[in-house]
Order: sequence, then C-alpha cells, then structure tokens
Amino acid sequence: MPYTNRMFNSLIPLRSSLSVCAVLLGFMISSCSDSQPEHQPPSPEEARGSAHPALKAKVTSPLPRPAPAPAGGQKPATAPAPAPAAAEYKAGEEFAVMGLKAKPPQGWLRQKPANRMRKAQFKLPRAEDDQYDGELTVIPAFGGMEANLQRWRAQFKEGPEPLINNRKVSGMDVSIVQIDGTYLYKARPMDPGETAQERPDYRVLAAIVQAPKGQVFFKSFGPRSTMEKWQEGFTDMVDSFRPAQE
Repeated sequence: MPYTNRMFNSLIPLRSSLSVCAVLLGFMISSCSDSQPEHQPPSPEEARGSAHPALKAKVTSPLPRPAPAPAGGQKPATAPAPAPAAAEYKAGEEFAVMGLKAKPPQGWLRQKPANRMRKAQFKLPRAEDDQYDGELTVIPAFGGMEANLQRWRAQFKEGPEPLINNRKVSGMDVSIVQIDGTYLYKARPMDPGETAQERPDYRVLAAIVQAPKGQVFFKSFGPRSTMEKWQEGFTDMVDSFRPAQE
C-alpha cells in the first residue's frame, strides 16, 4: 500500500507538467496562425523599386503623336553643328537643340557627343557603391513612339513593360518613360556584332518631347540607385523645357 501511494503521488506532478506543455503548445500554434499576415502581391512600382515622381501622376492623355514629316517624305538636310570641346561647357548651362532649350542639373558632366547623331551627352556621376556612372544622350527621334518603346524594351533581358506619364511643359507634349530590369549594355548600341553585357537592377529614364522642330529623346540609363540619386534633377530638367524662341 505505501508503494502504491508513492507511485500515485509521483505521477501527479508528471501529469501536471504534461498538461502545462500541451496548453503552451496549443497557444503557440494558435498565435502563429492568427498573427500570420495575409500575403498581398506587390504593385508594379513596389516590385521594381521607387518610381520616378513624375510617373505617380494619373495618366489622362493619350501618347503624343510623332511630328509629321516634311512634304515629299524627305527629311530636312541639316548638318549637325560641331560640338564644342568639353572644356567649354559650364556645369548646369542651358543648351538648345531642335528649337528646344533645356537646363541640366549642376551635378551632371557634359561631354562631347560620341557620334554625329547625338546632339548632347552627359555623364551622371554614380551613387555610392555603384560600379558604373549613368549616361544621358539627346537625339532626334525617328520611327515613332511605339517603335522606340519596343526597341528600349528589347534592351532589357526581361522585356519589361514601361511606365509612362504624359504631360504638358511650356505648351509642348512630353512623355516620361521609365523601364527597370536587367540592362543589356553595349558600348556601341547599333553594332550587331558586339556582345551585350548583362547589368542587373538598371533603369532607363527618358523624356520624349514634341519640340518645335521635331520629336527629341532625352534618354538616360544607369544603375537604379544612381538613377534614383538624379531623379529630382531629371524632373527639374524636364520642367525647364521651353521653346528656344522665348
């Protein structure tokens, strides 16, 4: 009888401990299941990083149409003016192109254009920890809006859809285009024999302007953090657009 009592008494604390463990385990399971947030897919802007401020405005107008070609289907034969030496450029100096004036940010470094097609060219100094600088070129547009958007998409490995915002600046139609993804970089973009370098997390940021003398592209690209560094400066440049005769 004493032995039986001792066994019974020793089982009581064991059973109590098991009960406490079971209660704690149930509480932990219910807490985890109750506190687990419902998964929500990210928006396109969240998935690709912060969008350019101008792109957050609601798009209410259609894409601007390319400027009509001169009568007879011939392009005006205008020889490009020789580019001045790099030493002649002043930081943030306003420049004119195809009847349009624009004022670049102070931090951009204007360079001599690499070819005759480029009317202006700038280096966008890289953000900290980025390997490459950004670059902006100004060229007259050929082929229409849709054809050039498809060409820019093809410069990315993923072929991503662009973000587009249409707006008026000094009475001119301006479309701001942003594309993010793995950029297929070529030092000579028009050379079919050059092998492209994959550069992940890149961004193209461009302004397509219906200038008085035709459509003009202000196209920049670079590492996304570098482009984010210069987003405000890019917006300021777009806001500075005005007809050259003013």
